[in-house]
Amino acid sequence: MAISNLSKGCSILVVDDDSACLEEYCDAIENLGYTVISATSAPDALKQIAESPEIGVVITDLEMPTMDGISLLSEISNRFSPHRPIVTLALTGHSSLQVATKAMQSQAIDLLSKPVSMEQMAEALRRASVHYFATAYRFQITALTKRLDPPILRDPLAGQEGTPTEEELQAFTRMLLKFQHNRSKFFDPAVLAGPSWEILLDIGEATLRGEAVPASSASASTHVPLSTALRHVNNLVDAGLVRRWIDPTDKRRTLLELEPDAVSAMQRYLETAWKLHPLSE
Repeated sequence: MAISNLSKGCSILVVDDDSACLEEYCDAIENLGYTVISATSAPDALKQIAESPEIGVVITDLEMPTMDGISLLSEISNRFSPHRPIVTLALTGHSSLQVATKAMQSQAIDLLSKPVSMEQMAEALRRASVHYFATAYRFQITALTKRLDPPILRDPLAGQEGTPTEEELQAFTRMLLKFQHNRSKFFDPAVLAGPSWEILLDIGEATLRGEAVPASSASASTHVPLSTALRHVNNLVDAGLVRRWIDPTDKRRTLLELEPDAVSAMQRYLETAWKLHPLSE
């Protein structure tokens, strides 16, 4: 799954009732190398999303008749986001704090003010690709966990039916080993000893969402004593993988995020890991 292209199976849907704007944005997005489709109204967009699981990013104008963009964003958030990876962005010619707030409340990750330049569109799509990939990966891992979790552990009345066979467990073990071996291609194994990998994954997942992680939260994810976890955080900082700074709004709190090179390495690792597990096929 190439992050720069959002994924082989992911298309971008552009929604605008202005045919001239719609054609302009579709041409720009296509020239950037993405697969793009269009809709001239919110109802048409909802129909296309329902019928086309390959749609992973929606860019919608906010000022449209009958059903506006905010309503469309809300429908996507409520009807589709809980069940599939989908990222939304908003376009508006009348940007304001109130409009931005409504768009963000409807789960839009970006608000673009018209007219949108090629550079602005390219940057917005790069951010969207990171969010889409992180969301899609979480869906895949959840599905994989459910598939491999024996029903006997979830439901005492389920009996032995559905328990993995020896062959399935062996295949799962081989897959885990591939994950482990693949990790060493992108990160120094000596740095990621003990709980360091869990900490790096926790920080990485948040960084892909565009958020920083409190050091206490990242440490808690390891289930080891706080002092031990913090030593591993120090090692990651010293290794140049993690950036650490004091929260300017709360001097008692330390925040963490991946350094740019580590973000790139984590994205490449996740791309490769995605291809390894069976649900990516």
